Amino acid sequence: MGLLEKQLCLVSLVLFVTLFSSTINVTSTSVKEANALITWKATLQSTNHSLLTSWVLPPHDNISTSAGPCSWFGVSCNFDGSVNRLNLTNSSLNGTLDNFTFSSFPNLAYIDLSMNNLFGVIPPLIGSLSKLIYLDLSINQFSGNIPPEIGLLTNLDTLHLVENQLNGSIPQEIGQLKSLTELALYTNSLSGPIPASLGNLRNLVHLYLYDNDLSGPIPPAMGNLVNLVELYMDSNNFTGLIPSTLGNLTKLTALHLFNNYLSGSIPQEIGKLKSLQDLSFETNNLNGSIPTSFGDLSSVTLLHLWNNQLSGSIPKELGNLKFLNDLELSENQLNGPIPASLGKLSMLETLFLRSNQLSGPIPHELGNLKNLLILEMDNNQFSGNLPELCQGGKLTNFTVNHNHLIGTIPQSLKNCSSLARARFDENQFIGNISEDLGAYPNLVYMDLS
Repeated sequence: MGLLEKQLCLVSLVLFVTLFSSTINVTSTSVKEANALITWKATLQSTNHSLLTSWVLPPHDNISTSAGPCSWFGVSCNFDGSVNRLNLTNSSLNGTLDNFTFSSFPNLAYIDLSMNNLFGVIPPLIGSLSKLIYLDLSINQFSGNIPPEIGLLTNLDTLHLVENQLNGSIPQEIGQLKSLTELALYTNSLSGPIPASLGNLRNLVHLYLYDNDLSGPIPPAMGNLVNLVELYMDSNNFTGLIPSTLGNLTKLTALHLFNNYLSGSIPQEIGKLKSLQDLSFETNNLNGSIPTSFGDLSSVTLLHLWNNQLSGSIPKELGNLKFLNDLELSENQLNGPIPASLGKLSMLETLFLRSNQLSGPIPHELGNLKNLLILEMDNNQFSGNLPELCQGGKLTNFTVNHNHLIGTIPQSLKNCSSLARARFDENQFIGNISEDLGAYPNLVYMDLS
């Protein structure tokens, strides 16, 4: 046999041994993973009627001649037969993860166990899944703390733990998840402050922390999340100031901080958020004036500042917000006149100004708001005549009660054929009650007292 033939034989032998060894390893891994899944299944309640009936080992554990766990419901494998995805969302699972041996799945990269009836704690051993990219345990009954070991999942892109019964604080180790783009922890009982380490998640695009018991100040380090598009932190117990560093988040389209205990003034820097569409700061203890920089929020469609302690006048710059659909400034201490520039908000459908200290005449320019559906201006100090306010005919709710308005109710009000609720009481209107009142086929309530 020549030298070339010997070399070819040696290469063939090496390839054979390599492939044989690989087959043995794959079979061994598949058996281990299959057994781990069967063991976990045995701990679940009411599995006889579940979707896991396909989770059965072949005779004599002969995985090598079968598809093994790769053919089971909710289980997917990579090219060498090792489990890499477990998708059991909405599968009527009832039990815990206590007997799920995470270490048996070296290639598991995707777990979705959402919308089941899983309970107990999230096991710290979940941190052993070094290749995990996606984890969703939402809409279950998990309780206890978020384990700090979750910070070991450094490849994680998505973490959803929403609508459980988790408590305790957000572990600072979450700040190690540098690949994370989506973090959703809403509707739990999480408490304590937001760890400053959250500011390390510079790839984060979506952050949902609302509907918890989180407290303390909002860390200025959150201004480092420059790729953030949505930030929902409402319905918690946050205190202190809104950090001016949030003005760095120029990709934000939604910023919700409502239903907290935030105080101090609104930073002018918020006006830098040119991509912002939804801004909700209502129901806090904010004071000072509405920043004139809000006139630079060129994309905003919803602006909610009601139920605070804001004072000063309504900035005329708000008339620049050409896409604004919903403006709610009620229940503050705003004073002075309504700026005529609000008449330029051609997309406006909802305007709430009630329960302030606004005064002067109601500008006739508001009659240009032809898409207006709801106009509430009650409990202020408006004076003068009521202008023609129903040019578009779409108005359904109109309240100007508890003011100092005089004169007659304009004939043009009959154009409001959609009007369902109107209050004119506690003013000084004069004249006859017009027969034009019959022009409102949808009227449910009107107060002229």
